[in-house]
Amino acid sequence: MSEESKSTRRSFLKGGAIIAAPLAMIGAPAAAALAGSGDRDRLARLEDEKTIRDLHGNWMRLVNAGNYAGAAKLYADDKCSCALAGIVSIDQGQDGSEAFEFAHDGNRASATYAATVAVETAIAPDHTLAQMLHAQGEGMVRTSERRMLKADYIRTREGGWAISRLDFERV
Repeated sequence: MSEESKSTRRSFLKGGAIIAAPLAMIGAPAAAALAGSGDRDRLARLEDEKTIRDLHGNWMRLVNAGNYAGAAKLYADDKCSCALAGIVSIDQGQDGSEAFEFAHDGNRASATYAATVAVETAIAPDHTLAQMLHAQGEGMVRTSERRMLKADYIRTREGGWAISRLDFERV
């Protein structure tokens, strides 16, 4: 290649860059504004997801401790509908088992969790051994089962989140 052809390519690229720079600057603020809004929305959603996870962690600790009155305060209507003896574990996303969905207005959300729950079943006191167990306060059989926890949440007036509904479905 000759020196003349190299300089021609260089001058062509320089000329293109000089012309393109002002055009790029015109679109840059608009693109930055759009990116900033998207980042704020994403950050707000991640904060909401964390708040909901924390809410669930508190609910799980209260239920496992037998503090159903405390768990009821985490509900929007202060009514705990938990009929379980305890929650052994809730798989929060390790295997893709957690899925959050937010309403368009951002005031409602739902999530699905894979969970292992402890279920207590009362032993019928129809024979002597069962009657003795009941007399000693041990008339229950406790088992663990895999279930899907379907949860609905609602944003409170204070901007936090509360539990609207929880359902454990058998898997």
